Amino acid sequence: MNKIIYLAEQIIEFPFDLFIPRDNQIFLTIVMNSFHDSAILTITRLATDQAGDLFTLDRFKNRVRELIKPEFKSAFDSRLRAARFDNEVRSLLAKARDLRTHRIAHITRDFASGGVMLFRPNISELKELRDALNALLDALAFNVEFGMLPIPYDCRVIHPKGSNYKTDIEEILDGFAKNSFFLNMPERHPERWKYRRPHLDDDKVRILNHYRRKFNLPEV
Repeated sequence: MNKIIYLAEQIIEFPFDLFIPRDNQIFLTIVMNSFHDSAILTITRLATDQAGDLFTLDRFKNRVRELIKPEFKSAFDSRLRAARFDNEVRSLLAKARDLRTHRIAHITRDFASGGVMLFRPNISELKELRDALNALLDALAFNVEFGMLPIPYDCRVIHPKGSNYKTDIEEILDGFAKNSFFLNMPERHPERWKYRRPHLDDDKVRILNHYRRKFNLPEV
């Protein structure tokens, strides 16, 4: 879940409107849709499933509480209260469960006939659910810190100075920018650039220059 949402954030932050024509965005659009469905499936199976002997965080929490010595139960309960899902999180979980039930895991007749209205969480809401689940897992851990992301994605990792390290997703997205028509227009098509430049707002120029510096090109 953490990895999926991290990668989705990197893709969302990339300036597609500058560097990739809409007809060439099919692959990443499919990737993002798959990420979304996978995140919903993971979140709901961790937090909302109830049937049978399914292993959920809520059931794990109850089992941990059963195993704690009586003299520590009060302190543990206080710890859990700090990580309790608030009403907003519970509402998002219920909506995510409905989306999983009616469209992702199954196609119900109600959904196919238009008889049910479904809510699709955006990236900010997925992050809110992620943070709530991470907080619950942390509450169930004692003197342990979990790494929720692979080492290359973890912002706490310090790379050697001057190494210019990039993650795999950054390398992929940088490749789109580096080879784009727009980034290279000033050098390869100066006449077209002369007419395009006056129509760029400050924000687009800032983004363009950010990537041009990355690839050792002069700012425009």
